Amino acid sequence: MKLPPVASSCLLALGIDCISNVIAQRMKAWRDGAPFVFDRVLFLQMAILVTISAPINFYWQNWLERAFPGWKMEKKKRTADTSLDAEEKQVFLKDDGEDKKVVDEEVRVRNWWNIFRKWFTDCITMGALLNTTMFLVVMGILKGKSGGMIWTDVRNEELKIIWDSYKVWPIANFFSTTYCPVERRIVFLSGCGLVWNIYLTLVAARL
Repeated sequence: MKLPPVASSCLLALGIDCISNVIAQRMKAWRDGAPFVFDRVLFLQMAILVTISAPINFYWQNWLERAFPGWKMEKKKRTADTSLDAEEKQVFLKDDGEDKKVVDEEVRVRNWWNIFRKWFTDCITMGALLNTTMFLVVMGILKGKSGGMIWTDVRNEELKIIWDSYKVWPIANFFSTTYCPVERRIVFLSGCGLVWNIYLTLVAARL
């Protein structure tokens, strides 16, 4: 049975994020010079975070694609192939005055202005704010923190995490919004975010 795109994308994202969590725990043990002890609670917390955030990000990416389509149709002219009739070409022919036939046809081209706006909205403004806030709030709830403590984490950590994210996500988001199909964008970003999720796991461990 074929899973819906949102389900398959989120399951793949969950798998990638779980791998990054184990790597992060091993790195933390190595950095601290301590024997590796698998932290099941932290692993479960990060898995729950991804289970909540991945569907939200999936629909967020779909909204971005609808709001800022990455492709547009443009009319271009070319010399007609007279071996085909107009119906086969699905275009209109006209005489150019030199006994040649030229074709007005619509072709799909990248909409770079929309791609820029989609990229800027996702990784520089709303996308960065959405994901960072979601990370801090969900992790705070899972750790049993009060609303005041969660708000303190948001004030103290959010801008730092967003600033650090600019070292990773602008390039990854450019390629995802430009070349990756929207239904596979979450998986692509999760793959690119393997290192980033290691960083988030280390942040979650200290919250």
